[in-house]
Amino acid sequence: MTVNGQGKDNFKPALALRAGMLSIATVIFLILIKLYATVENGSVSVLASLIDSLTDAAASLVTYLAIRVSLKPADSDHRFGHGKVEGLAALFQAAFIGGAGVFLLLESLSRLGGGVPLDHSASAIAIMAISIAISLGLVLVQKYTLKYAPSLAVESDSAHYSMDILINLGVIVILLALNAGAPHWIDPAFAIVVAGYLGMTVWKIAAKGVDMLLDRELPDDTRLAITQKVLAQKGVLGMHDLRTRMSGMRIFISFDMELDPALSLNDAHDIVRAVEHALFADYPNAEILIHPDPHGDTHDTRHQVAGVHH
Repeated sequence: MTVNGQGKDNFKPALALRAGMLSIATVIFLILIKLYATVENGSVSVLASLIDSLTDAAASLVTYLAIRVSLKPADSDHRFGHGKVEGLAALFQAAFIGGAGVFLLLESLSRLGGGVPLDHSASAIAIMAISIAISLGLVLVQKYTLKYAPSLAVESDSAHYSMDILINLGVIVILLALNAGAPHWIDPAFAIVVAGYLGMTVWKIAAKGVDMLLDRELPDDTRLAITQKVLAQKGVLGMHDLRTRMSGMRIFISFDMELDPALSLNDAHDIVRAVEHALFADYPNAEILIHPDPHGDTHDTRHQVAGVHH
């Protein structure tokens, strides 16, 4: 999820909602074809892929609802908007995937002792191949969407389907290996690996959700770009106490800006407005708060953090 400035023409939050709708439609189709493959084939690896799609269905629904809420404008009770619901959605998604991973791990361990005969593996392989193609198409749409709508919910959903592609490729390899005479234990063994991969995905998604809810600062390169943009504006003599955070698809930027103390209030106001416009050109999804200070006044304590004052 990028937060680097790309200009106002490159911020299209409505695309995130469309991506959420496409995700729901895609996962419903994937569930149907994988359910058929599981019933016909009986492979725990195919079951792993089905379980993953079932969790994706719940996650995709949460994603869609979160995007709808996050796009609601600020109101009298939520002056900073509703963007943090995307952080909550990420935690829900992590919980869904984590639960599926535990179930899959237990199911796989129970089958390690004996194999399950496979029937109609050719049809199962064909269904997995179809799943890969459909998931790849969705991921490409989501990657395109993230260029214009930096949504944590869409990013998390895209991670799910990217994982689906890898899982389905693995399922095909397992089925081909079993048909060639490989031992049956490789089927549940692969599913255990999938469960471990689900665990790593849970960690990454949950961490990003927590970061958003706890107002983690934007990446250092973004903060540097903001600082350079501000200091390049005419009349700006310095800046300090830059604070940033992300809430949904919006970013919040606040800082103290040093100006010539001899300036009139109107002239200082004009410089502040010019800086705001310059930042909006690169960060159209930003809410900006600038506090003007006389040049050299960097010792206020309103926003100090222990060991940090810049």
